[in-house]
Amino acid sequence: MSSLFGRMFFGAWLTAVIMVLAAVYITHIREFGDPAQKDRWEGPELFREITHNLRMTRRHGIEHFRHWLERQPVDVQKRIFAIDRDGNEILARTVPQSMAPLLAALSYRNREARGLVDKKPSVAFFVPRRGGESLSVVFVAGKSKEELLLRFVLRSFWPILVLATLASGLACYWLARYLSKPLDNLRTATRRVAAGDLSYRVTPTLRGHSRELGELAADFDSMTAQVQESMAEQRRLIKDVSHELRSPLARLQVALGIARQKNVQALDPELDKIGKAADYLEDIIADILSLPVSGNDERPLDDVVEINSLLAALRDDLKDEATSKQVRFDIRSDERELLVATRGSSLTAALENILRNAIKYSPAGSQVAVDIRHSGDQCQIQVTDSGNGVPESELQAIFRPFYRTDEARSRESGGFGLGLAIAQRTVAQHNGSIEAFNVAGAGLAIRIKLPCVDANF
Repeated sequence: MSSLFGRMFFGAWLTAVIMVLAAVYITHIREFGDPAQKDRWEGPELFREITHNLRMTRRHGIEHFRHWLERQPVDVQKRIFAIDRDGNEILARTVPQSMAPLLAALSYRNREARGLVDKKPSVAFFVPRRGGESLSVVFVAGKSKEELLLRFVLRSFWPILVLATLASGLACYWLARYLSKPLDNLRTATRRVAAGDLSYRVTPTLRGHSRELGELAADFDSMTAQVQESMAEQRRLIKDVSHELRSPLARLQVALGIARQKNVQALDPELDKIGKAADYLEDIIADILSLPVSGNDERPLDDVVEINSLLAALRDDLKDEATSKQVRFDIRSDERELLVATRGSSLTAALENILRNAIKYSPAGSQVAVDIRHSGDQCQIQVTDSGNGVPESELQAIFRPFYRTDEARSRESGGFGLGLAIAQRTVAQHNGSIEAFNVAGAGLAIRIKLPCVDANF
Protein backbone atom coordinates (compact mmCIF):
# COMPACT_ATOMS: atom_id res chain seq x y z
CA MET A 1 0.00 0.00 0.00
CA SER A 2 1.60 3.22 -1.16
CA SER A 3 -0.44 5.94 0.59
CA LEU A 4 0.62 7.15 4.03
CA PHE A 5 -3.01 7.21 5.17
CA GLY A 6 -3.50 3.55 4.24
CA ARG A 7 -0.32 2.41 5.99
CA MET A 8 -1.16 4.36 9.15
CA PHE A 9 -4.77 3.16 9.15
CA PHE A 10 -4.13 -0.54 8.62
CA GLY A 11 -1.08 -0.55 10.87
CA ALA A 12 -2.96 1.01 13.78
CA TRP A 13 -6.01 -1.16 13.09
CA LEU A 14 -4.01 -4.39 13.08
CA THR A 15 -2.27 -3.36 16.29
CA ALA A 16 -5.60 -2.61 17.99
CA VAL A 17 -7.12 -5.95 16.93
CA ILE A 18 -4.06 -7.86 18.19
CA MET A 19 -4.27 -6.03 21.52
CA VAL A 20 -7.96 -6.94 21.85
CA LEU A 21 -7.25 -10.59 21.08
CA ALA A 22 -4.41 -10.64 23.60
CA ALA A 23 -6.68 -9.15 26.26
CA VAL A 24 -9.35 -11.76 25.52
CA TYR A 25 -6.74 -14.52 25.79
CA ILE A 26 -5.38 -13.24 29.11
CA THR A 27 -8.79 -12.70 30.72
CA HIS A 28 -10.62 -15.75 29.35
CA ILE A 29 -8.71 -18.46 27.57
CA ARG A 30 -5.92 -18.98 30.13
CA GLU A 31 -8.50 -19.71 32.86
CA PHE A 32 -10.23 -22.45 30.88
CA GLY A 33 -9.87 -25.77 32.63
CA ASP A 34 -8.75 -24.37 36.01
CA PRO A 35 -10.58 -26.56 38.57
CA ALA A 36 -10.38 -23.79 41.16
CA GLN A 37 -12.62 -21.56 39.05
CA LYS A 38 -16.09 -22.65 40.13
CA ASP A 39 -17.68 -20.28 37.67
CA ARG A 40 -16.15 -22.44 34.91
CA TRP A 41 -17.90 -25.59 36.15
CA GLU A 42 -20.94 -26.95 34.39
CA GLY A 43 -24.14 -28.40 35.87
CA PRO A 44 -24.52 -26.62 39.24
CA GLU A 45 -27.89 -28.33 39.73
CA LEU A 46 -26.31 -31.73 39.15
CA PHE A 47 -23.55 -30.82 41.61
CA ARG A 48 -26.13 -30.02 44.28
CA GLU A 49 -27.98 -33.28 43.59
CA ILE A 50 -24.75 -35.27 43.96
CA THR A 51 -23.94 -33.69 47.32
CA HIS A 52 -27.50 -34.38 48.51
CA ASN A 53 -27.26 -38.05 47.56
CA LEU A 54 -23.84 -38.31 49.19
CA ARG A 55 -25.41 -37.20 52.47
CA MET A 56 -28.14 -39.83 52.00
CA THR A 57 -25.43 -42.42 51.26
CA ARG A 58 -23.76 -41.65 54.58
CA ARG A 59 -27.06 -42.62 56.26
CA HIS A 60 -28.35 -45.46 54.10
CA GLY A 61 -25.26 -46.99 52.58
CA ILE A 62 -23.59 -47.37 49.19
CA GLU A 63 -26.63 -49.10 47.68
CA HIS A 64 -28.55 -45.84 47.84
CA PHE A 65 -25.96 -44.05 45.68
CA ARG A 66 -25.77 -47.00 43.27
CA HIS A 67 -29.55 -47.00 42.89
CA TRP A 68 -29.58 -43.23 42.26
CA LEU A 69 -26.74 -43.41 39.72
CA GLU A 70 -28.36 -46.25 37.80
CA ARG A 71 -31.45 -44.11 37.24
CA GLN A 72 -29.48 -41.23 35.72
CA PRO A 73 -29.17 -40.63 31.94
CA VAL A 74 -26.14 -42.07 30.19
CA ASP A 75 -24.47 -38.67 29.69
CA VAL A 76 -24.73 -38.04 33.45
CA GLN A 77 -23.41 -41.46 34.32
CA LYS A 78 -20.32 -40.79 32.16
CA ARG A 79 -19.46 -37.84 34.37
CA ILE A 80 -19.83 -39.58 37.79
CA PHE A 81 -17.64 -42.40 39.06
CA ALA A 82 -18.06 -44.07 42.49
CA ILE A 83 -15.35 -46.36 43.87
CA ASP A 84 -15.83 -48.48 47.00
CA ARG A 85 -13.24 -49.33 49.65
CA ASP A 86 -11.94 -52.25 47.62
CA GLY A 87 -11.26 -50.04 44.58
CA ASN A 88 -14.19 -51.28 42.48
CA GLU A 89 -16.46 -48.95 40.58
CA ILE A 90 -20.04 -49.55 41.79
CA LEU A 91 -21.38 -49.85 38.23
CA ALA A 92 -18.49 -52.11 37.24
CA ARG A 93 -17.00 -49.56 34.87
CA THR A 94 -13.35 -48.97 34.07
CA VAL A 95 -11.92 -46.03 36.00
CA PRO A 96 -9.79 -43.64 33.88
CA GLN A 97 -6.12 -43.69 34.80
CA SER A 98 -6.04 -39.88 35.01
CA MET A 99 -8.45 -40.15 37.95
CA ALA A 100 -5.94 -41.99 40.17
CA PRO A 101 -4.14 -38.85 41.54
CA LEU A 102 -7.47 -37.33 42.51
CA LEU A 103 -8.61 -40.52 44.31
CA ALA A 104 -5.27 -40.81 46.06
CA ALA A 105 -5.70 -37.32 47.48
CA LEU A 106 -8.88 -38.37 49.36
CA SER A 107 -8.71 -39.57 52.95
CA TYR A 108 -10.54 -39.34 56.25
CA ARG A 109 -8.92 -35.94 56.83
CA ASN A 110 -9.20 -34.67 53.26
CA ARG A 111 -12.74 -35.41 52.19
CA GLU A 112 -12.85 -33.16 49.13
CA ALA A 113 -10.30 -32.58 46.36
CA ARG A 114 -10.15 -30.87 43.01
CA GLY A 115 -8.12 -31.71 39.93
CA LEU A 116 -8.21 -32.63 36.26
CA VAL A 117 -9.52 -35.85 34.77
CA ASP A 118 -8.69 -36.18 31.10
CA LYS A 119 -7.94 -32.41 31.19
CA LYS A 120 -11.45 -31.72 32.50
CA PRO A 121 -12.01 -29.91 35.81
CA SER A 122 -13.29 -32.40 38.37
CA VAL A 123 -14.16 -32.58 42.07
CA ALA A 124 -13.85 -35.70 44.30
CA PHE A 125 -15.63 -36.54 47.58
CA PHE A 126 -14.82 -39.08 50.28
CA VAL A 127 -17.84 -40.49 52.15
CA PRO A 128 -16.92 -42.63 55.25
CA ARG A 129 -19.45 -44.82 57.06
CA ARG A 130 -19.43 -46.69 60.29
CA GLY A 131 -18.03 -50.16 60.16
CA GLY A 132 -15.13 -49.16 57.88
CA GLU A 133 -17.24 -48.87 54.77
CA SER A 134 -16.40 -45.86 52.52
CA LEU A 135 -17.16 -44.49 49.06
CA SER A 136 -15.09 -42.20 46.82
CA VAL A 137 -17.07 -40.25 44.24
CA VAL A 138 -15.52 -38.27 41.39
CA PHE A 139 -17.65 -35.77 39.48
CA VAL A 140 -16.30 -34.42 36.17
CA ALA A 141 -17.63 -30.90 36.62
CA GLY A 142 -16.66 -29.36 33.28
CA LYS A 143 -15.26 -29.82 29.80
CA SER A 144 -11.65 -29.89 28.70
CA LYS A 145 -9.75 -26.72 27.95
CA GLU A 146 -9.94 -27.40 24.21
CA GLU A 147 -13.71 -27.97 24.36
CA LEU A 148 -14.24 -24.81 26.40
CA LEU A 149 -12.08 -22.84 23.95
CA LEU A 150 -14.05 -24.15 20.98
CA ARG A 151 -17.33 -23.28 22.66
CA PHE A 152 -16.04 -19.83 23.54
CA VAL A 153 -14.98 -19.25 19.94
CA LEU A 154 -18.33 -20.37 18.57
CA ARG A 155 -20.48 -18.53 21.11
CA SER A 156 -18.62 -15.45 22.33
CA PHE A 157 -15.34 -14.94 20.50
CA TRP A 158 -16.70 -13.91 17.08
CA PRO A 159 -19.09 -11.26 18.45
CA ILE A 160 -16.23 -9.88 20.54
CA LEU A 161 -13.88 -9.91 17.54
CA VAL A 162 -16.41 -8.22 15.23
CA LEU A 163 -17.28 -5.51 17.75
CA ALA A 164 -13.62 -4.94 18.59
CA THR A 165 -12.69 -4.77 14.91
CA LEU A 166 -15.44 -2.25 14.11
CA ALA A 167 -14.74 -0.08 17.16
CA SER A 168 -10.97 -0.10 16.64
CA GLY A 169 -11.45 0.45 12.89
CA LEU A 170 -13.43 3.64 13.48
CA ALA A 171 -10.93 4.90 16.04
CA CYS A 172 -7.94 4.07 13.82
CA TYR A 173 -9.60 5.64 10.77
CA TRP A 174 -10.12 8.89 12.66
CA LEU A 175 -6.55 8.79 14.00
CA ALA A 176 -4.99 8.06 10.59
CA ARG A 177 -7.14 10.73 8.95
CA TYR A 178 -6.18 13.26 11.60
CA LEU A 179 -2.47 12.53 11.17
CA SER A 180 -2.40 12.33 7.36
CA LYS A 181 -4.75 15.21 6.50
CA PRO A 182 -2.11 17.91 7.17
CA LEU A 183 0.25 16.11 4.81
CA ASP A 184 -2.49 15.98 2.16
CA ASN A 185 -2.99 19.72 2.61
CA LEU A 186 0.73 20.33 2.22
CA ARG A 187 0.81 18.16 -0.90
CA THR A 188 -2.09 20.12 -2.38
CA ALA A 189 -0.31 23.36 -1.57
CA THR A 190 2.96 22.26 -3.19
CA ARG A 191 1.12 21.18 -6.33
CA ARG A 192 -0.72 24.47 -6.61
CA VAL A 193 2.46 26.43 -6.04
CA ALA A 194 4.26 24.28 -8.60
CA ALA A 195 1.44 25.04 -11.04
CA GLY A 196 2.08 28.76 -10.58
CA ASP A 197 -0.49 29.70 -7.92
CA LEU A 198 1.88 31.46 -5.55
CA SER A 199 -0.99 33.17 -3.73
CA TYR A 200 -2.14 29.90 -2.15
CA ARG A 201 -1.62 29.66 1.62
CA VAL A 202 -1.68 26.46 3.63
CA THR A 203 -1.81 27.89 7.17
CA PRO A 204 -5.64 28.30 7.30
CA THR A 205 -6.10 24.61 6.46
CA LEU A 206 -3.89 23.45 9.38
CA ARG A 207 -5.58 25.35 12.20
CA GLY A 208 -6.15 23.15 15.24
CA HIS A 209 -3.24 20.81 14.54
CA SER A 210 0.01 20.49 16.46
CA ARG A 211 2.48 23.31 16.97
CA GLU A 212 5.07 21.62 14.75
CA LEU A 213 2.67 21.40 11.81
CA GLY A 214 1.63 25.00 12.37
CA GLU A 215 5.25 26.13 12.24
CA LEU A 216 5.85 24.06 9.10
CA ALA A 217 2.81 25.64 7.43
CA ALA A 218 3.97 29.12 8.43
CA ASP A 219 7.43 28.47 6.99
CA PHE A 220 5.89 27.14 3.77
CA ASP A 221 3.65 30.21 3.41
CA SER A 222 6.60 32.49 4.13
CA MET A 223 8.61 30.76 1.41
CA THR A 224 5.83 31.05 -1.18
CA ALA A 225 5.26 34.70 -0.24
CA GLN A 226 8.93 35.50 -0.80
CA VAL A 227 8.95 33.62 -4.11
CA GLN A 228 5.79 35.45 -5.18
CA GLU A 229 7.26 38.81 -4.26
CA SER A 230 10.54 38.01 -6.03
CA MET A 231 8.77 36.95 -9.21
CA ALA A 232 6.56 40.03 -9.14
CA GLU A 233 9.61 42.24 -8.70
CA GLN A 234 11.34 40.43 -11.56
CA ARG A 235 8.38 40.99 -13.87
CA ARG A 236 8.12 44.64 -12.87
CA LEU A 237 11.83 45.07 -13.51
CA ILE A 238 11.55 43.51 -16.96
CA LYS A 239 8.63 45.75 -17.83
CA ASP A 240 10.33 48.84 -16.47
CA VAL A 241 13.45 48.07 -18.49
CA SER A 242 11.31 47.41 -21.56
CA HIS A 243 9.58 50.76 -21.14
CA GLU A 244 12.94 52.49 -20.78
CA LEU A 245 14.20 50.76 -23.95
CA ARG A 246 11.32 52.07 -26.02
CA SER A 247 12.51 55.68 -25.87
CA PRO A 248 15.99 55.11 -27.35
CA LEU A 249 14.45 52.61 -29.78
CA ALA A 250 12.00 55.25 -30.99
CA ARG A 251 14.86 57.74 -31.46
CA LEU A 252 16.79 55.06 -33.35
CA GLN A 253 13.87 54.49 -35.71
CA VAL A 254 13.49 58.23 -36.26
CA ALA A 255 17.19 58.55 -37.05
CA LEU A 256 16.90 55.56 -39.37
CA GLY A 257 14.03 57.21 -41.22
CA ILE A 258 16.05 60.46 -41.63
CA ALA A 259 19.03 58.47 -42.91
CA ARG A 260 16.89 56.77 -45.52
CA GLN A 261 15.51 60.12 -46.71
CA LYS A 262 19.02 61.19 -47.66
CA ASN A 263 18.87 58.51 -50.36
CA VAL A 264 22.42 57.28 -50.03
CA GLN A 265 22.17 54.02 -51.95
CA ALA A 266 25.50 52.73 -50.71
CA LEU A 267 24.10 52.70 -47.16
CA ASP A 268 20.79 50.98 -47.98
CA PRO A 269 21.95 47.41 -47.13
CA GLU A 270 23.32 48.56 -43.80
CA LEU A 271 20.21 50.61 -43.08
CA ASP A 272 18.05 47.55 -43.86
CA LYS A 273 20.01 45.50 -41.35
CA ILE A 274 19.58 48.23 -38.73
CA GLY A 275 15.86 48.38 -39.51
CA LYS A 276 15.43 44.62 -39.09
CA ALA A 277 17.30 44.70 -35.80
CA ALA A 278 15.13 47.59 -34.58
CA ASP A 279 11.94 45.78 -35.60
CA TYR A 280 13.16 42.63 -33.85
CA LEU A 281 13.83 44.58 -30.68
CA GLU A 282 10.43 46.28 -30.91
CA ASP A 283 8.72 42.87 -31.14
CA ILE A 284 10.58 41.65 -28.07
CA ILE A 285 9.54 44.70 -26.05
CA ALA A 286 5.92 44.43 -27.20
CA ASP A 287 5.71 40.78 -26.17
CA ILE A 288 7.34 41.43 -22.80
CA LEU A 289 4.89 44.23 -22.06
CA SER A 290 1.98 41.96 -22.91
CA LEU A 291 2.91 39.53 -20.12
CA PRO A 292 0.91 40.15 -16.92
CA VAL A 293 2.82 41.42 -13.90
CA SER A 294 1.01 39.04 -11.54
CA GLY A 295 -1.58 36.30 -11.59
CA ASN A 296 -4.18 38.85 -10.47
CA ASP A 297 -3.65 41.00 -13.55
CA GLU A 298 -6.99 40.00 -15.08
CA ARG A 299 -9.88 41.89 -16.61
CA PRO A 300 -13.44 40.70 -17.24
CA LEU A 301 -14.35 38.97 -20.50
CA ASP A 302 -16.74 41.59 -21.88
CA ASP A 303 -16.81 40.64 -25.57
CA VAL A 304 -17.72 37.67 -27.79
CA VAL A 305 -15.93 36.34 -30.86
CA GLU A 306 -16.90 33.68 -33.40
CA ILE A 307 -14.00 31.21 -33.74
CA ASN A 308 -14.53 30.15 -37.37
CA SER A 309 -14.67 33.74 -38.55
CA LEU A 310 -11.68 34.72 -36.41
CA LEU A 311 -9.45 31.97 -37.79
CA ALA A 312 -10.58 32.69 -41.36
CA ALA A 313 -9.61 36.34 -40.89
CA LEU A 314 -6.24 35.35 -39.40
CA ARG A 315 -5.62 33.04 -42.37
CA ASP A 316 -6.22 35.95 -44.75
CA ASP A 317 -3.93 38.23 -42.71
CA LEU A 318 -1.12 35.66 -42.77
CA LYS A 319 -1.65 34.70 -46.40
CA ASP A 320 1.31 36.71 -47.71
CA GLU A 321 3.62 35.35 -45.00
CA ALA A 322 2.53 31.77 -45.76
CA THR A 323 2.81 32.28 -49.52
CA SER A 324 6.34 33.64 -49.25
CA LYS A 325 7.33 30.40 -47.54
CA GLN A 326 5.15 28.24 -49.82
CA VAL A 327 3.07 27.00 -46.87
CA ARG A 328 -0.67 26.54 -47.28
CA PHE A 329 -3.44 26.48 -44.68
CA ASP A 330 -5.83 23.52 -44.38
CA ILE A 331 -8.75 24.59 -42.18
CA ARG A 332 -11.30 21.93 -41.27
CA SER A 333 -14.49 22.83 -39.41
CA ASP A 334 -17.98 21.44 -38.86
CA GLU A 335 -19.33 24.89 -39.86
CA ARG A 336 -21.08 25.22 -36.52
CA GLU A 337 -21.19 28.68 -34.97
CA LEU A 338 -18.77 28.73 -32.03
CA LEU A 339 -19.01 31.77 -29.77
CA VAL A 340 -16.32 32.36 -27.14
CA ALA A 341 -16.18 35.08 -24.49
CA THR A 342 -13.10 37.31 -24.75
CA ARG A 343 -11.88 40.83 -24.19
CA GLY A 344 -10.30 43.13 -26.70
CA SER A 345 -7.89 41.48 -29.11
CA SER A 346 -6.14 39.24 -26.56
CA LEU A 347 -7.45 35.96 -27.98
CA THR A 348 -6.77 37.15 -31.53
CA ALA A 349 -3.15 37.88 -30.65
CA ALA A 350 -2.69 34.46 -29.01
CA LEU A 351 -4.10 32.54 -32.00
CA GLU A 352 -2.12 34.67 -34.44
CA ASN A 353 1.08 33.88 -32.54
CA ILE A 354 0.37 30.14 -32.69
CA LEU A 355 -0.35 30.30 -36.45
CA ARG A 356 2.83 32.31 -37.06
CA ASN A 357 4.86 29.70 -35.18
CA ALA A 358 3.26 26.94 -37.27
CA ILE A 359 4.24 28.76 -40.50
CA LYS A 360 7.72 29.48 -39.17
CA TYR A 361 8.57 25.87 -38.29
CA SER A 362 6.89 24.22 -41.32
CA PRO A 363 9.21 23.50 -44.27
CA ALA A 364 8.59 25.01 -47.69
CA GLY A 365 5.90 23.27 -49.71
CA SER A 366 4.13 21.84 -46.62
CA GLN A 367 0.89 22.74 -44.87
CA VAL A 368 -0.48 23.95 -41.55
CA ALA A 369 -3.58 22.00 -40.48
CA VAL A 370 -6.21 23.84 -38.43
CA ASP A 371 -8.98 21.66 -37.01
CA ILE A 372 -12.00 23.36 -35.38
CA ARG A 373 -14.65 21.31 -33.65
CA HIS A 374 -17.34 21.47 -31.00
CA SER A 375 -17.02 19.09 -28.02
CA GLY A 376 -19.75 19.27 -25.41
CA ASP A 377 -19.83 22.84 -24.15
CA GLN A 378 -16.30 23.56 -25.36
CA CYS A 379 -14.69 24.73 -28.56
CA GLN A 380 -11.53 22.86 -29.56
CA ILE A 381 -8.89 24.36 -31.86
CA GLN A 382 -5.91 22.29 -32.97
CA VAL A 383 -3.07 23.78 -35.04
CA THR A 384 -0.58 21.23 -36.41
CA ASP A 385 2.56 22.26 -38.30
CA SER A 386 4.72 20.10 -40.57
CA GLY A 387 8.00 20.61 -38.75
CA ASN A 388 10.17 18.21 -36.78
CA GLY A 389 8.18 18.53 -33.56
CA VAL A 390 9.58 19.02 -30.08
CA PRO A 391 11.31 16.45 -27.83
CA GLU A 392 8.82 14.82 -25.48
CA SER A 393 10.75 16.05 -22.45
CA GLU A 394 10.29 19.69 -23.52
CA LEU A 395 6.57 19.72 -24.37
CA GLN A 396 5.71 21.35 -21.04
CA ALA A 397 8.73 23.65 -20.95
CA ILE A 398 7.89 25.42 -24.23
CA PHE A 399 5.14 27.32 -22.41
CA ARG A 400 7.65 28.96 -20.07
CA PRO A 401 8.66 32.55 -20.87
CA PHE A 402 11.95 32.93 -22.81
CA TYR A 403 12.26 29.16 -23.27
CA ARG A 404 13.27 27.84 -26.68
CA THR A 405 14.31 24.36 -27.70
CA ASP A 406 17.79 23.79 -29.09
CA GLU A 407 16.34 23.31 -32.56
CA ALA A 408 14.63 26.70 -32.41
CA ARG A 409 17.56 28.82 -31.26
CA SER A 410 18.93 29.76 -34.64
CA ARG A 411 18.60 33.35 -35.68
CA GLU A 412 17.02 32.23 -38.92
CA SER A 413 13.96 30.88 -37.12
CA GLY A 414 13.56 34.08 -35.15
CA GLY A 415 11.48 34.32 -31.98
CA PHE A 416 12.54 34.62 -28.40
CA GLY A 417 10.34 32.21 -26.43
CA LEU A 418 7.43 34.42 -25.40
CA GLY A 419 4.70 33.51 -27.90
CA LEU A 420 3.47 30.30 -26.28
CA ALA A 421 3.89 31.73 -22.77
CA ILE A 422 1.60 34.62 -23.70
CA ALA A 423 -0.83 32.23 -25.40
CA GLN A 424 -0.98 30.03 -22.31
CA ARG A 425 -1.70 33.01 -20.04
CA THR A 426 -4.33 34.29 -22.43
CA VAL A 427 -6.10 30.93 -22.71
CA ALA A 428 -6.03 30.51 -18.91
CA GLN A 429 -7.62 33.95 -18.51
CA HIS A 430 -10.36 32.75 -20.89
CA ASN A 431 -11.00 29.75 -18.56
CA GLY A 432 -9.59 27.37 -21.15
CA SER A 433 -6.69 24.97 -21.48
CA ILE A 434 -3.78 24.58 -23.89
CA GLU A 435 -1.48 21.63 -24.50
CA ALA A 436 1.27 20.65 -26.93
CA PHE A 437 2.01 17.22 -28.35
CA ASN A 438 3.71 15.65 -31.33
CA VAL A 439 1.69 14.15 -34.17
CA ALA A 440 3.05 11.13 -35.99
CA GLY A 441 3.73 11.94 -39.63
CA ALA A 442 3.36 15.68 -39.03
CA GLY A 443 4.95 17.99 -36.48
CA LEU A 444 4.00 19.84 -33.31
CA ALA A 445 0.30 20.27 -32.50
CA ILE A 446 -1.12 22.94 -30.20
CA ARG A 447 -4.59 22.11 -28.89
CA ILE A 448 -6.71 24.82 -27.28
CA LYS A 449 -10.02 24.25 -25.49
CA LEU A 450 -12.24 27.21 -24.70
CA PRO A 451 -15.72 27.29 -23.10
CA CYS A 452 -18.46 28.26 -25.52
CA VAL A 453 -21.19 30.75 -24.66
CA ASP A 454 -24.85 30.54 -25.54
CA ALA A 455 -25.83 32.03 -28.87
CA ASN A 456 -28.28 34.26 -26.98
CA PHE A 457 -25.45 35.75 -24.93
